[in-house]
Amino acid sequence: MRHRLPSAWQSLLMLGVLLAGLLAVTAPPAQAATAEDVSVTFRVQATTEGETLLLSGNAPQLGSWDPAKAVPLGTTASSYPHWTTSVRLPVGLTVQYKYLKRSPTGVVTWESIPNRTLTVSRNEPANDDRWNVAPVTAAFRVTATTTWGQNLYVSGNVADLGAWDPAKALPLTTGSGTYPLWDGTHQLPPRTTVEYKYLKKNPDGTITWENGDNRTVFTTSSGTVTLNDVWR
Repeated sequence: MRHRLPSAWQSLLMLGVLLAGLLAVTAPPAQAATAEDVSVTFRVQATTEGETLLLSGNAPQLGSWDPAKAVPLGTTASSYPHWTTSVRLPVGLTVQYKYLKRSPTGVVTWESIPNRTLTVSRNEPANDDRWNVAPVTAAFRVTATTTWGQNLYVSGNVADLGAWDPAKALPLTTGSGTYPLWDGTHQLPPRTTVEYKYLKKNPDGTITWENGDNRTVFTTSSGTVTLNDVWR
């Protein structure tokens, strides 16, 4: 035998159902996943006379060009005049940045060269900047056939190219309209002999280096160096 709910309880039950439906309609959507952040190492060679060395740029993580919010770099007696710091930045973000010195009295001196540029990637090697020396842009272009799942990288003897560490090599990209041409750009120190080689990363994580001796390029004092190569 069924028991009927009192009318007051029926009214409360109906009100609860209506409120639940209303909340389901008006509830804000879940926030989209945030961009992946990676730790980017900034390294610069700079001599100082009691000043503090700092990093600033157009991203909030770099202080948005505000010297009071700039990121300090550190050095040691054994590593001086090389200074380093690490900043977490979103993958794919292109930032402009510069170094600055702050004297013990608070006087700020910026680099006088144009803004430096960096596009953050998962495999971004540590840069190797020099105080107030503009880097050279190297455009790597190599023709290479790959199997499904293989990707092409370039590495070399300078920190900007990962110092021969495949885990820090510079990734190159291709597309359906450009394959088998792979390309990528990166900043290199000017007036420097740079050795480099291309490598393939296989789906199982193994590495295949190209054959032959290391390739060599002497970078110019400024501008862009374009390297047109063929995998060997």
